[in-house]
Amino acid sequence: MALPIRGLLVAGASVLLAAAPPPAVVCPVGQPECPARFAQVRKLFKLDSSSFGRELAARFNPPPPPGPNEVSDAKLGQELDAKYIEAFPDFDRSYSPRSRARAKLLARELTRDAPRLSHEQFVLRVAEITALPHNAHTSIGEDALRKDTPRLPIRAFWFADGLRVLRAKPALADLLGARIDRVDGRPIADVYGGLAKYVGSPEARRRLLLLPVLESPALLKAAGLAAANDSLTLEGVLQNGQPFRREIKAEKRDRSAPVSSTMRLLFPAPSGAAMVSYLKPDAAVPASLKDPQHLFTMDDLAGGGLYIAVTANSDGDAEPLSDFLVTAFERVRREHPRFIVVDMRLNAGGDYTKTYDFARALPGAGGNSRIYVLTSPWTFSAAITTVAALKQAGGSKVTIVGEPVGDGLNFWAEGGAFNLPNSGITAYFTTARHDYARPCTNRRTCFWLNELFPVRVRTLQPAISAPLTFAAYSRGRDPALDAILTRERASR
Repeated sequence: MALPIRGLLVAGASVLLAAAPPPAVVCPVGQPECPARFAQVRKLFKLDSSSFGRELAARFNPPPPPGPNEVSDAKLGQELDAKYIEAFPDFDRSYSPRSRARAKLLARELTRDAPRLSHEQFVLRVAEITALPHNAHTSIGEDALRKDTPRLPIRAFWFADGLRVLRAKPALADLLGARIDRVDGRPIADVYGGLAKYVGSPEARRRLLLLPVLESPALLKAAGLAAANDSLTLEGVLQNGQPFRREIKAEKRDRSAPVSSTMRLLFPAPSGAAMVSYLKPDAAVPASLKDPQHLFTMDDLAGGGLYIAVTANSDGDAEPLSDFLVTAFERVRREHPRFIVVDMRLNAGGDYTKTYDFARALPGAGGNSRIYVLTSPWTFSAAITTVAALKQAGGSKVTIVGEPVGDGLNFWAEGGAFNLPNSGITAYFTTARHDYARPCTNRRTCFWLNELFPVRVRTLQPAISAPLTFAAYSRGRDPALDAILTRERASR
């Protein structure tokens, strides 16, 4: 019987029972549900795989209480949703006693105020409740910040050297490449500071998650940071160096509005897209931006290198992750590239069991191949586990390059969700502790799957710092890949 792990929100791994990691079971790449792990389940938990799955789900994926009905009266709907969210702090285990008490108080006040709040005020009040434990997995769904609220017809991205416009409707194409310094008269740093309490992630990842809010006049007004619900005045410097000040009207967007990952803004927009992009479809780009159509890609690099990009820890449409990993692994084992680059910068997570065995086996498969792992603040959840597994397995053979990952080494994940039908918000609660650096020994709180997929690392800080700058991006360069190629040329 297959180990029932598929479909779980597995987001990290740690060693549970010993002071040092036990020998990891490495199954064939692409086959995490192998007999050796079934034997581990029986040995560690004295359970068959079916019983283990049931116990795992009961402990770490409890169902939330029944939710409210959707009603036609918007104010009554918000009141019903607010009453429902009052139970949220008791389901999420990442709250400290103090932050849980604060969350309960804010939830009661939300119920009291709900009929008088705008939709955007209601969204931010719920976000504040979920952000209180400062646990990145305890949060509201991103769509609550990207849909059902007016949004400017531009898309910006936060680079190491400033906030830049990367997409725009054709009428605003002159803003492509512009640096945004002020929003409605406020310095951009002050705007981010005023929004910090709504997202519990580390600062660098928080900035990425808040980008849609900077494009929503109504959300910014709800936070006390903008003057109007339907427009924003942006100030900054155009690509040609000229200063600009522009009032931009927002577009109405309902719950069916299309959205895409913030990190996909880095790719050139396809011809015929609703928005034009700073990078044109035929632009010369590095390996990391060559293929926007696929989640998993490989490419040859100068000097005998192999580039492998895994931008999700889950299957894509007609793109089974396991098939790609088997293909990549077999190529590494057959060719032994001089060096291997595993790009995890655009990977926000999924299921770590899908990539664990690949990560553990890759250093050995490559022989003397040096391995570089690219990370960014968007590298999150199961992607972090994959990076940690690679680093642990490869030791000094593995070098992390880029920017720090989007979470710490000790966090809470798994759990479930409160769906608020009237306000369109999903609030995610967490139940399982993960610790990458130390033993996690309490089976009441530490995630059981981590015993079957153990990881222990001291740090995931990049050994080579290579933040993405707009200066490099605008020239079609990738600072992380450039740093690796420079290092490889020097080592010949």
